[in-house]
Amino acid sequence: MLKNAIFISIFLTSILSYSQNIKSITEFKKVGDSLTKNRLTEFDKSGNLIREVNYGRYDSRLKTFRNKIRKFEYKNGQRISEYFCEDFVAKDTCVLRSFSTFEFDKDSGIEKQTKYESDSLIRFIKQTKKQKRVKTSKTHSWEFMPVEEPNYEKALVLIDTIFFDKKNRKIKRVSYNSREKKPVIELYDYSKKAYTYQTKGTYGDTILTFNYSKLQKLADKKSLDYIFQNEEQFEYEIEYY
Repeated sequence: MLKNAIFISIFLTSILSYSQNIKSITEFKKVGDSLTKNRLTEFDKSGNLIREVNYGRYDSRLKTFRNKIRKFEYKNGQRISEYFCEDFVAKDTCVLRSFSTFEFDKDSGIEKQTKYESDSLIRFIKQTKKQKRVKTSKTHSWEFMPVEEPNYEKALVLIDTIFFDKKNRKIKRVSYNSREKKPVIELYDYSKKAYTYQTKGTYGDTILTFNYSKLQKLADKKSLDYIFQNEEQFEYEIEYY
């Protein structure tokens, strides 16, 4: 079975190289000599993420599998909504957990996201803008005590600034928290075979190295919002338009 899976991986790498538009990517986790479906990600013909399913374990108490599903809607290339629900498979019911609305101002280039709890209380409001190789966002959050109306004086304020290289790869991220004295800094360094991720300003500062697979390079080249995991533990099936 694993030999067949390895062949599938090589074959799918070739497909991804030549296809123009990726429709879906299914992730399988290796469990012994078999493969278990772990994640399904779907894109529209413009490469926008439209649906993601994370397959959950069997809930013996409720006697059903519990999958987590995210859905996105777009208009004129811009996001307008996001929905997150938990799918109780045996009951054929997806219970809404949270949802977001998006507004895009063409004049300022700012995207405003308002995220709500399932009861429509506001969890956070985020404003994001990208200029050339810098992306900034400012978030007013009421994460632990969602509100009916925004109270900016009592909100937790988060400010993120992300820097990109010429290949549109993230090279640095600086995150400020209004309740902390120092920012958290993330640094990325890329080579042909791997990239290094370093954190500064946390209680557990660390440096990690990740092998950079051919699949990930091709997905990044197509600007897909997708992260491939360790190929020694996962296999992928790719469908295209």
